[in-house]
Amino acid sequence: MSSPPVIREIDVRKQHRMSLRETWTLCIRGVKHRLFRSALTLAVVVLAVAFFMFLLCDSMYQRAVGKGVDAEIASSRAAQIQLTRLLTPATATSAMRHLAAAEKAGDEAALAEAASVTGLPPEEIAALAGLAAKERLYTDWFAKMPVGRRLILVKRDLGRDALRRILAEPDAFFRQLAIMVDLRVPGPRKADGLREFLAVFPDYVSRMDAFLDRWNAKVAEAGRFTSARLAAAGDPPETRWIPGAPEAETEAWRASVAALGFSFSPEDLATMRSQLRDANDEADLADRLADAAFRDAWKVKFREATDSTAEEKMGRLGDKRARELLADAFPAARLDELAANHSAKNRLSKLERALAASLGDDSALLGLSGRQLFLLAISFLVCMVGIANAMLMSITERYREIATMKCLGATDSYILSQFMMEAALQGFFGGLVGVVLGFAISTVRSALAFGGHLWAYFPAGDVALCALFSLAAGVLLAALASIQPSWSASRMAPMEAMRVE
Repeated sequence: MSSPPVIREIDVRKQHRMSLRETWTLCIRGVKHRLFRSALTLAVVVLAVAFFMFLLCDSMYQRAVGKGVDAEIASSRAAQIQLTRLLTPATATSAMRHLAAAEKAGDEAALAEAASVTGLPPEEIAALAGLAAKERLYTDWFAKMPVGRRLILVKRDLGRDALRRILAEPDAFFRQLAIMVDLRVPGPRKADGLREFLAVFPDYVSRMDAFLDRWNAKVAEAGRFTSARLAAAGDPPETRWIPGAPEAETEAWRASVAALGFSFSPEDLATMRSQLRDANDEADLADRLADAAFRDAWKVKFREATDSTAEEKMGRLGDKRARELLADAFPAARLDELAANHSAKNRLSKLERALAASLGDDSALLGLSGRQLFLLAISFLVCMVGIANAMLMSITERYREIATMKCLGATDSYILSQFMMEAALQGFFGGLVGVVLGFAISTVRSALAFGGHLWAYFPAGDVALCALFSLAAGVLLAALASIQPSWSASRMAPMEAMRVE
C-alpha cells in the first residue's frame, strides 16, 4: 500500500508594491546606468527649452524696453505735446487717438480732463473713449493691410472713409472678407465685433463731432488768453516767451488756461519752461554751428581740411577748442548739458526705430510674432521626434530588463509610469539647464543691443513667467514624446521580450 502524498504548505506572501519613492530611486538609477543615452535625451531637451526661453525673453525684453523708451520720449516732448494740446485745434483723428490712448492705458486723469473741458458727463466720455479705441483698432488694421487686399475691400480709402465705404455696401465687404480666410479682423469678436461697431458708427461720429466742437471752443479761448499775453510782451513766439517771462506772468497765464478745464498744474508749467529753454538753446546752438563765419573759424581752430557736419561738431563740444569758440554764447557747463541731451535724444530715437515693430501687436500670444510662433511650433515638433527616438532606442536596449520586471510581478501600468517618470525627470533637469542657457543668451544679446535701458526696464516678473513656461514645456515635451515607446514596452509579453537579442 502506497504512502499518502506529502502535502507541503506553500507560503504565498503578499506581493510587494513599490512606493513612489522607490520608483523614483529606480528611475534615477536607470538614468545613471544609461548615462550616454540619457545625455542624448537631455541634450535635445536643453536645446529645445533654451530656444523657447530665448524667444520668450527676447520678446519680453523688446516690449519692456520699447514701452520704457516710448515713455521717455513722451516725457522729453511733454512741453511740445502740452502746447499743441492747449493751443492747436484738435482734428477728428487726433481726438480719436487721444481718447483711444486714454482708454487703452486706463488714464482716468485724461478722461476726467476731457469731461472737464467739454462739459460732457464722465459716462459719455468713457463711452466715447471705448468706441474711439475700436475705431483706432479697425482703422489701423486697414492701414497695415496688404495694399492688394485693401483695394479689393475698401478701394483706396483709409480711416473713417474706409468705414463709411463698408457701411455703403456691408454685404459685399463681408462676402469678400470671408473669401480671404487668412485675413482676420482684429478684436475679441472678430467680424461680429466689426459689425457691431458699424451699427453704432454714424451715431458715434456725430457724438465725436459734438465733443470736438466743445473741445476746440475751449482751445480757441485758451489761444485768445495766450495771444493777449504775447501781445503785451511784444509778440514773441510762445516757445520763447514761456521760458523767458517772469514766473509770475507765466503762472497767471497757466491759471487762466487751467480755469477752462485743462489739466495744467504748476509742475507741468515748470517742466514746460525747462524743456522749452533747452529746445531754444539747442536751436541757437544749431544756428551757430551752421553759420558760415563760425564754420570757417572751426576749420581753422581744428585744422580741418574739409568742413565737418553739425552732428560731428555736436560730438566734439567737450573739446577745449570748441568751448573757446562758443564761450561768448554758452558757458562750458551748459555746453556739457546740451551735448548730453543731444546724445540721449539720438540714442532714444535709434532705439525707438529699432523697437517699433515689437509694440505693434498687443494681442500677440506671449508677445511673439506669427513667425516666431511658427518657429516655436516647428521646433517643438522636431524636438518631440528627437526625444521619442532617443526614448525608443533606450527602451529597445532594455527589453530583457522589462521581461525580468514582468516576471517579478511588475504590471503594465507600473512599467508605463516608470518610463514616463524617467522621461519627465530628464525633461525637468534638461529644462533647468535650457532655461538658464536661453536666459543667459537672450540677456547678453539684449544688453549689447539696449545697454542700460535693459536694466532700467528689466521685466523680472515676465522673465520668471517665461522660465516657468519653458520649464513646463520641457517636462511636457519629454513626457509626451515618451508615451508611445513606453506604451509599447509595457504591452510586451515577458517571453517575447526575452527572445529579443
